[in-house]
Amino acid sequence: MISFRAVKLYLYIVLSGAVLITFIPCAGNRFVDWDDMAFVVKNYHISTLSLDSLYWMLTTNYQGVWHPLTWFSHAVDRALWGLRPSHHHFVNVLIHTLNVVVFCFLVVRLQEVRNATEVERAALSRVGIYVAAFSAALLFGVHPLRVESVAWLSERKDVLCAFFFLSGLVAYLGYASASTRAARVRNYLFCVALHLLALLSKPTAVTFPFVLLLLDYYPLRRLGSTSVKAGLVEKIPFLVLTTVDVVINMWAKGGGAVPFSYVPLYMRIMNAFYAMVFYIRETIFPTHLIPLYQLDRGLNYFAPVFLASMILVLTVTAWCLRRAYRNDRLWAAVWFYYMITLAPMLGFYMVFRHAMADRYTYLTTLGFWILFGLGAARLWDGAEKLKRPIAVKLFVVACVVILACCYGLRTQSQIAVWKNTETLWTYVIDRARYVPALAYFARGKAYEDKGQIQKALAHYHTAYSLNPKNNKYLSRIAGIHVKQKDYDTSMAIYQKILKQVPENSRAHIHVGRVFALQRRLDQAQKHFEKALKLDPELPAAYLMMMLLHIEKNEKDKALEYYRKYTDKGLEVKPSIASRLGISSLVLKGTK
Repeated sequence: MISFRAVKLYLYIVLSGAVLITFIPCAGNRFVDWDDMAFVVKNYHISTLSLDSLYWMLTTNYQGVWHPLTWFSHAVDRALWGLRPSHHHFVNVLIHTLNVVVFCFLVVRLQEVRNATEVERAALSRVGIYVAAFSAALLFGVHPLRVESVAWLSERKDVLCAFFFLSGLVAYLGYASASTRAARVRNYLFCVALHLLALLSKPTAVTFPFVLLLLDYYPLRRLGSTSVKAGLVEKIPFLVLTTVDVVINMWAKGGGAVPFSYVPLYMRIMNAFYAMVFYIRETIFPTHLIPLYQLDRGLNYFAPVFLASMILVLTVTAWCLRRAYRNDRLWAAVWFYYMITLAPMLGFYMVFRHAMADRYTYLTTLGFWILFGLGAARLWDGAEKLKRPIAVKLFVVACVVILACCYGLRTQSQIAVWKNTETLWTYVIDRARYVPALAYFARGKAYEDKGQIQKALAHYHTAYSLNPKNNKYLSRIAGIHVKQKDYDTSMAIYQKILKQVPENSRAHIHVGRVFALQRRLDQAQKHFEKALKLDPELPAAYLMMMLLHIEKNEKDKALEYYRKYTDKGLEVKPSIASRLGISSLVLKGTK
């Protein structure tokens, strides 16, 4: 007869296999032009693993983020696989699979604690505990809301942070229930270390100490009248780490938050209420998933749908508080976990102009899956009191499997959206109610890469018309004119950009390149030197200076810039390096 331990092992294997099979199509996807290029493909800082790159990871505010452990994971990927997207994506899938297994184990531990603290009301059988855990973890793992966090390579930080966050919760439960001082100290230190690793992966882990307090409230029930102070004192290391991380990430943003003059407080509050209801609705019926939900300032944020969302959230909150007052703490714990973990993403401090994002549900909706799992386990255990227990248990299994299959098929169709840049932004343009300029710009770049110049130009003009303050869109229009050898038009556009922002180093690069293509090398050199003065770390400036000196037959100076360029971990095309060997070809392709 198969032992119960063997059955548990088989359950974990089946769980892992189901998640891997569901998400394995991610390995066929490419890098997408939405942070992937800046974060991974063109980020020369992580092209090698060295003391210099490690120092950069710890001290940079590149792209307005500070997550050194995530940078390190990308650097390890590049060291192992180069820039093969399939391998990078598969690592994301593996981390997500680990998260699902850890979540399953976490649910088991939580229910064991409930069994110990609420024997009469909450106890499940030994099998019932695993029915609850497996059901919750399976549906969480294969759900289409996970796609953005897994299929989007730049969201490595999401799955990585979740791994340490969930592991930290398991360690804390071990600390709270340890029978010896040595075990308590070991688990406590382990929990603090995991919290630090989660913060180094993504700043949303700042909610961790508050979740620990919630666990103390339920199911641990450690916050009695005599232990409140002790419970708060033991959270001090976590709160200190959280505070430091908040300060560092505020520095990393560099004051780049969306101002209240652009998105007023009332708009943020009403959107937050709507988002809380939206995530729950999409957790149950994931039918309207879009990679980018851009905030639309033209909406009436006091329309019935927003007011209804506010009333619903406040009503549920009041109902949960009432149940908690009657010592039924489960609902309050689940609801307030949702609110606590979602708080950093509700837009009160708005870094991006997103109304919502599917990735924000990765950790925040776990409580709802636990509720589902408990419901399935109750049916399973309750079947023993009925005349046909086997039929009821088969019904429970069938419901979980059918729902998992439905979610899994929807997940795989959503993964296909992220196949490449064109499929991603075409989906956004076709499905989004409010399409941002970024979508047209990114799809335009995809068309340009395919050589469909007129389509690309039309998309750049659309993007610029939607956001005329973004000089990046205007610069790309000028780049198309360079490809068409319309140097006068392109030069006029670049000069317009420089007139608006004289210290735009990339604009100087572009102006210099146009001069170089016209064989006006001395004028080109002035602009390249200006770009280097403005941004000494700009790789394109070193490349342009190298090419320029080759054209002027000044190979010693070209070699000097060649070394500076390659010292940054960047490679020069073989055809160029062969002459130290540089032709004018790259002048026409630098962007």
